[in-house]
Amino acid sequence: MPAFVYLLLPILFWSGNYILGRITVSSGIDPFSISFLRWSLACLIILPFAYKKLWLERKIIAKNWPLLTLFGWLGICNYNLFLYIGLTSTTVTNAVLLNSIMPVMILITARLLLGSKTSWLQNTGILISTLGAITIVSRGSLDTFLHLSFSQGDLWIITAAISWAIYSVLIIKRPKGMSLIGFFACTALIGTLFQAPLFFLFGHSSLADFSASNWGAILYMGVFASIGAFLCWNTGVQKLGAATAGHFIHLLPVFSIGLSVLFLGEQLLNFHYVGIALIFSGIFVATVLNKKTAK
Repeated sequence: MPAFVYLLLPILFWSGNYILGRITVSSGIDPFSISFLRWSLACLIILPFAYKKLWLERKIIAKNWPLLTLFGWLGICNYNLFLYIGLTSTTVTNAVLLNSIMPVMILITARLLLGSKTSWLQNTGILISTLGAITIVSRGSLDTFLHLSFSQGDLWIITAAISWAIYSVLIIKRPKGMSLIGFFACTALIGTLFQAPLFFLFGHSSLADFSASNWGAILYMGVFASIGAFLCWNTGVQKLGAATAGHFIHLLPVFSIGLSVLFLGEQLLNFHYVGIALIFSGIFVATVLNKKTAK
């Protein structure tokens, strides 16, 4: 199989997660149940393959438990739960477009947390992409923006994106000597444990009311959007390098919006096109153009 396919597959898997997440919450299943059941299933599947690594790396885990807890909280619990909560009151199109400014948010977070310096081109890209996000959440209306008329769903999506940006920046501090599968399994378990009390306190969906399609969506999320995407992504990064892999993330809005138009009947309005143009222009300036100029 060509190496680039390993990077295309996780983007497709994650795009499907947006679509199925929207369909599932629209069917009346609460986001707390969706997220908890998804990651519980992922943990059950990955543990038989990872338990030996977890046992061998138990001293590393014990030594670095505060950092691993932070990773589980930000990347597994917060990001996924906030995403599903957001999808209860915003469209897939808005969700993926707001998430597409992730590379720019990571640049900002890296500067705030690690003191990483940004070039003038990166700062320009940040400004352009931010204008794109503002265009989307304000629906292209200056009056709406001035009155801060953001939908609740949009704010949840932005909060999810901030959690993932912090997680992505801090990932360079992943404990040395810990395998990828051990790290994934450990943080997945921690993130699922964080979600357990939220599920029992706020989850109102009865498992008996789950339809076959609901369980099929949970199965997809646990197998493909969690484990499959992780394994394919890391294989692709090993084969083609992180720099090349990073550009494939920009295909997420393309795949997701295409699927939402096909399966959910969502429509692209003029302000979406303007927002898309601004977000991708900002990403291009902050990443590709900046890299070429640096060389």
